[in-house]
Amino acid sequence: MRTLLVSAILLIFICIQLIRGADGKQIIDGDGSGYYAYLTTVFVYKTTDFTKVYEYEKSRRGLDYMGHYFHDYHGKKVNKYYLGSALLMLPFFLMAWLYSLIAFLPLDGYNIIFQYAAALAGAAYLAVGLIFTNKLLKSFGISNGMSLLVILALMFGTNLFFYAFLHPTHSHIYSFAAVSVLLYVVRMYFNTGKQRYIWFSAIALGLVGLIRPTNLVIFAVIPFFAGRAEVFWLRFRELFSKPSRWIFAIALFFLVFFIQLLFNYIQTGELILYTYRNEGFHFLEPAIFSFLFSYRKGFFVYTPLMLLTFSGLVVLFRSSRYQFYWITGFLLLLIYMLSSWWNWFFGDSFGMRSMIDFYPLLAVLIALGCTSIWKITGGKIFLILFLLLVVPLNLIQVYQYQRGILHPDSMDKDKYWHVFLKTADRYRNIFGGYPEPIFSSLNTYKTLDFFTDMESPSGVWTNNGIEISGESYSGMRMAKLGPSVEFSPTLVLKTDLLRPTTGSIYVSSNVMYRELSPNAAGKALLVYAATNKQNQLMFYKTLKLKQLPDEQTNRWRNASFGMKVPAWTDDLAQVKVYIWNPDKQAFQLDDFSVSFYLKPKTNQPDETP
Repeated sequence: MRTLLVSAILLIFICIQLIRGADGKQIIDGDGSGYYAYLTTVFVYKTTDFTKVYEYEKSRRGLDYMGHYFHDYHGKKVNKYYLGSALLMLPFFLMAWLYSLIAFLPLDGYNIIFQYAAALAGAAYLAVGLIFTNKLLKSFGISNGMSLLVILALMFGTNLFFYAFLHPTHSHIYSFAAVSVLLYVVRMYFNTGKQRYIWFSAIALGLVGLIRPTNLVIFAVIPFFAGRAEVFWLRFRELFSKPSRWIFAIALFFLVFFIQLLFNYIQTGELILYTYRNEGFHFLEPAIFSFLFSYRKGFFVYTPLMLLTFSGLVVLFRSSRYQFYWITGFLLLLIYMLSSWWNWFFGDSFGMRSMIDFYPLLAVLIALGCTSIWKITGGKIFLILFLLLVVPLNLIQVYQYQRGILHPDSMDKDKYWHVFLKTADRYRNIFGGYPEPIFSSLNTYKTLDFFTDMESPSGVWTNNGIEISGESYSGMRMAKLGPSVEFSPTLVLKTDLLRPTTGSIYVSSNVMYRELSPNAAGKALLVYAATNKQNQLMFYKTLKLKQLPDEQTNRWRNASFGMKVPAWTDDLAQVKVYIWNPDKQAFQLDDFSVSFYLKPKTNQPDETP
């Protein structure tokens, strides 16, 4: 099976890179750039300060790049992500470095060879994860055939495929591999009692934490793998019967995890940093139902294969109450914890990506359930039909997400069914996004509020397209955009209002709009543009006015926006906010409001993460 898996993964890897073509230059992208940044920081720029990587990333991206994974700290930039993923990518990075050196390519860490090396790393750790998941399944008595079926379903029927082959620098494929190794060696320790599995478990657990610290919650499910309470307590007593055993195990765990602490100390002089600044958990407000079932990112909506885990729970309830209660309790804890994260849908992502890290555990439930289903009358037909539905659905949705047909973070019921199974180019990028979430309460911010009802002249608003009309939403005036009016009344802030601030600013806006023909505002955009004193555009961000295409006309509707923008600095000369009508179709606007949520600048040189 190992040869089959590796061969299949290698073939898929080659095919995807061929299909990608020129897009292969952007394999290192999104949050994955933050995980990868450790490699370029250390090996290209020979420092632990991420400032040069941030500047390079900014130069190769659009003007809306904010580098949210970098934070200022005592004159340096620190990375909010941990370095475990970069550590696992390191061998592939070094191979790309050597090849680039021989081929006289730039040793910048981002040339096409480095991009392909990062993709190969994702494929390699997918193979590692699936191989050890297969070993784990066999330790539960799962047959070779069923194990292969589950492994293939896991690869093709979940978002594991997307993060292994299309976004391979994100942490999830590396967490998946590390967790699969951990669970297998833990299982082997309980089955054999051999000391070496204690040491392997400690190293694997340290690596799990080094990749993604919150994944250390996996420690809570370890008793499940004993199978019975008697076995768990037997191995527990054996472990602690000799202090040297557990002391050495703890030392191995911290030896691995200490790599991050050492990096922190070299960079800042401090061992421990909380780099997830302005982020955290809302434990009193978990979004459990949305986490599991919403059209936005619901786990079972975008990964319906995982519905089979319930069959595994039924099997355990009948065969081992000990295992049933342990794994059920762990899953409840896991879902509660992940759904309590301030951004419960985890930003731009395909499906519920935070669950990928725990797929080796869920694979056990799927395998136990499928084995039971296979044995009952009609079970084979049901299982085959189910897989024939959910696997193609997953692959189609992977394609939709990659092509921009599924919105990266703002899907809902109407949007989902509007593009269900649609793959044509005309469905690309047709959806608008919801206001960006923010962790802290906006009530703690100072606000600057601006509003125009189009009725009277204003010192900060232009009068583009304003005309008298009995069709206005309020009053007697509104703005009409069309072939001769491309831009709406514009909020223009000059230096007298642009006081320097600390940290990013949140911009909230509302506007009423009315279309005169179907989808006339379909391509209209809200624009935030910031210019410096050298008349250079510093930051430029757009948001779609309309959420999704429809046939409604001659009806006033509200559009709401929210976005984070960079702090205002002394070099800022002008900020503009307006609606842009690039398609030049006819529609109307009224009651345009913009609010800025900001904090005054302090005398401190920078902020502490």
